[in-house]
Amino acid sequence: MKLRTTLLAAAASLAIAPAASAEGLYGAIGAGLSYMGYENDISNDAPGGSGPFAFDSSSDYDKGIGIYAAVGYGWDNGFRTEFEFSFRESDLDQIDPTLGFSGFPSGSISGSTKTYGFMANVLYDFNGVSDVLTPYVGIGVGAANIDNTITGSVAAGGAPTPALSIAYGDSRTVLAGQAIAGAAIGLADGLTLDISYRYFRPIKQTFMGTLNGAPAGLKVGTTSHNIFAGLRWNFGTDSTPAVQYKDCWDGSSVPMTAECPPQLLEEQSADLDPVGFTVYFDYDKANLTPQASTLIAEAAGRALENDIDGVVVSGNTDTSGSSAYNQALSERRAKAVHDALIANGVPADRIRSEAYGESNPAKATPDGVREPLNRRSEVTISFE
Repeated sequence: MKLRTTLLAAAASLAIAPAASAEGLYGAIGAGLSYMGYENDISNDAPGGSGPFAFDSSSDYDKGIGIYAAVGYGWDNGFRTEFEFSFRESDLDQIDPTLGFSGFPSGSISGSTKTYGFMANVLYDFNGVSDVLTPYVGIGVGAANIDNTITGSVAAGGAPTPALSIAYGDSRTVLAGQAIAGAAIGLADGLTLDISYRYFRPIKQTFMGTLNGAPAGLKVGTTSHNIFAGLRWNFGTDSTPAVQYKDCWDGSSVPMTAECPPQLLEEQSADLDPVGFTVYFDYDKANLTPQASTLIAEAAGRALENDIDGVVVSGNTDTSGSSAYNQALSERRAKAVHDALIANGVPADRIRSEAYGESNPAKATPDGVREPLNRRSEVTISFE
């Protein structure tokens, strides 16, 4: 009878509150490769389309660097909104020759283009794809401040190749847009590794400079391809209400919606009735927390002091995500508890696993709702 009381108390304490999902206010920082490549146009856009001479070419840049920092908010429907500041710098390698224009080959021109970005982004996380990896896509609009410091000169090579010189160090702020694709990899509670590709495209702008010493307007493109890696961390939890607990007569705590273990009286029969307990999981997770593993071990140890007739482990999910995905997730949750019981000495041939997906909620909710009380595996132990 005392064994049953102790086992019930240990089982009830397995009602562990799941950690909050990656929602709410967050911050992010990152750095990586910024590549302006071979696709950025440069042309003489002087009034009247002439200036000292007219040309329409493209500029080639070396691989550069980029950094970013962002503050955002994750909503409970998979969308995130954020404000991002970024900085990119690339060195100019050459300006390509075109018909009637000798260009500026590598070594004859130097300088860099610095771009400061101020963007408002909207992103969507594909939750439920994996326990640890969340792909996402997004778009952004905002402003880019572009600062050029470019000078170059080519010596005359004889007719019809004249000497050429170019310089532009103007700065402009223009509208910009970007497309984003990436994946977040869970590292710890509230901390993820963020890997992303960003196609960053400011609107072409005319910068004032000189060609062969004469004033000229130069229309310059500054599109870049960026591969960034960084960290994202949550400052707060999602909008899911925290699970409230109550204290029971035996010193254990259970969710407010759950029943306390029955209070046993000394005159009750010493026969052991089936014992049931529930293990809760984090959102979209099937791994046991260290506390859950310890408590399962304690419950299994006490149960093994008697003759176990059978154990039923039932995996369940909430209604967030597709039915097919949730069915598979409930199977993984049942297996996690099943394996932990075997590891703690419960005979494998006495355990039966079941998986109900989202069809057996502890708390009824509409489809798509993240309900902590439904993310669970229920265990029933019966004795001979």
